[in-house]
Amino acid sequence: MKIYHQAGHNTNWNIESITNDQVGDGIIFSPVHYPRKTIESTNQSIKENSLFDPQFYVPDSQKKKFTTYPFFPETLMEGFSTIDYTSIAHESAKQCIDFQNTNSFEGIIIPARFHNDLLTDYIEKQKAFTVEPFLEVINMKKLSKPIFLTLPITSPMALDVEYRTQLLNWVTSYPEISGIYLLVSHNETTKQLMNFEKLDAHFSFVQELKETGLEVLCGYAGTEGLLFSAISVDRITVGAYENTRGFSIDKFLDDDQTRRGPAPRMYFPKLLNWVRYDTAIEIKDDHPEIWNEIYTQNEYSEKVLTAGKRPHFSQPDLYKAHFALKYQQYKTLDSIPEMAQRVATLKTWISEAMSLYRKIDDAGVMFFDINCKSDHLPIWNRLLNKLPT
Repeated sequence: MKIYHQAGHNTNWNIESITNDQVGDGIIFSPVHYPRKTIESTNQSIKENSLFDPQFYVPDSQKKKFTTYPFFPETLMEGFSTIDYTSIAHESAKQCIDFQNTNSFEGIIIPARFHNDLLTDYIEKQKAFTVEPFLEVINMKKLSKPIFLTLPITSPMALDVEYRTQLLNWVTSYPEISGIYLLVSHNETTKQLMNFEKLDAHFSFVQELKETGLEVLCGYAGTEGLLFSAISVDRITVGAYENTRGFSIDKFLDDDQTRRGPAPRMYFPKLLNWVRYDTAIEIKDDHPEIWNEIYTQNEYSEKVLTAGKRPHFSQPDLYKAHFALKYQQYKTLDSIPEMAQRVATLKTWISEAMSLYRKIDDAGVMFFDINCKSDHLPIWNRLLNKLPT
């Protein structure tokens, strides 16, 4: 399993994590956050193990960094129009593929447009928008790199079994495509996915894609991405900010300056969750015996704890700690050859996390919000119980 950083704001943190700490195998670069010249100047050895997501999800996005990429629909047309785009789709595809190829990325990602509604002509729209123009250029250039088709869907699409089957039949009809870059928008308000039906549908679709023989790259994987290790997903992502741990189109629309910053949180692998920094300090100071059980030491989290002041969410240490801790969890699971044993390991982790949460509850620690609690763990356990052991 290859583990990518899902890049967003402060991509330099991801690069430093790979180069300085050897955490992660590559990066999925984000043009909405990273301008063209910065991509081009990035170390070649990093790009050779990384991918570039063209992010055509909102083709008329006004985000400034998109304007540095001449192949982005809004930039190329100087004002996107769905009706007129077909006339320049081939040129957009050519420039986008040339950019990915010239920068020596390990594969080519074919972009897609995001549709929130459960459209009956979803496939036809994606084919005309990018898939067929991109494949024409790829075949013309006789590229030998792996080709990934972006598949951005919503929970209702995943929940509809017949709809999923149509998508499966479609994506397997292209011999040129070696993998699927799967993104699922769950539209949940909680940081963890706490809807069993949605998680089950997402998980089932990944299994179905795997069974076709296509590689599956699970993008924007949150903490529940650990579950996909149970079925040996080929590629998975680890993100820093919340908008790289769950897929939505908000960051292609919103003004970043008006968005309120989140409260700083620490990732606790033994709890399989993020916990607000203030709550973590309360446990550390008032219940050291519990702290010793839940805390996994890391140089970056130690740096935060010894600083003696509340960190700001825009500082890198808590995120670099998360990268390292989550990466180790993925590597541990990936080193287990049998699925049944991976499932058993995950269930053990869940059981231990629930036990630790009971100790925290018994100590009278008050969590500020549901996102710090253990409500997601029974859902995870139920999902794993469906798998053969």
